[in-house]
Amino acid sequence: MKDFFVIGHRGAAGEQFENSMSGFKLALSLNIDAIELDIHQKNGELWVIHDPELKRLTGKSGLFSDVEQPSKIRLLNDEPVPKLNQVLDLYWGKMPINIEIKSFNTAPLLLEVLSHYPTLEPNPNFPWILISSFDHRQLLKLREMNCPWPISPLSTGVPIHVESMIDVLRPYSWNIDDEYIDIDFINQMKQLDMPTMVFTVNDKNRARQLKNEGVMGIFTDFPSTLSKFE
Repeated sequence: MKDFFVIGHRGAAGEQFENSMSGFKLALSLNIDAIELDIHQKNGELWVIHDPELKRLTGKSGLFSDVEQPSKIRLLNDEPVPKLNQVLDLYWGKMPINIEIKSFNTAPLLLEVLSHYPTLEPNPNFPWILISSFDHRQLLKLREMNCPWPISPLSTGVPIHVESMIDVLRPYSWNIDDEYIDIDFINQMKQLDMPTMVFTVNDKNRARQLKNEGVMGIFTDFPSTLSKFE
């Protein structure tokens, strides 16, 4: 098994437009371990987009949740917002995907969508599907629903009550913002036998430092470059 993973953040957000099909196609051609993407639900479907507000990604004001037909939204690169199914169809059995839940009460729909895909032989390295969220209630919901896929909590600050959260969620890893991670936290998680992964790392020296400190993987906007940092 590999001891360090490089994951394309929002596909390849620094090389192609984030969470776009062109970015996902690029990432699939690279020597990386997985991609990460973000999902919101609307009209009973899952859409791959990060922000709840549209301005940064489309140039137009408004909320994604207020758009009646998300298929008509155009990103700044003039591509439509992808549906999760499109990315799953492209990637299934070829490269793992870390799916980050962004919208409220999305876990049941995500499990329903994933249930329609064929069973895969276990990947000896990175899980084929890893589900993460800052909303740890949704991860708890996944556990309550006997989710067959591994899960990872996300944190932007140093989390508290880590031991009890690990007991309840039984996560694959704990993923934390690079701004807040330090060697003490990494060592604490090692003592709890809990791997850590770090977002978003775009510097080779920083990636190398994190690997040497025992971090299991990084999320990067520049997977073409960071896949070769060693």
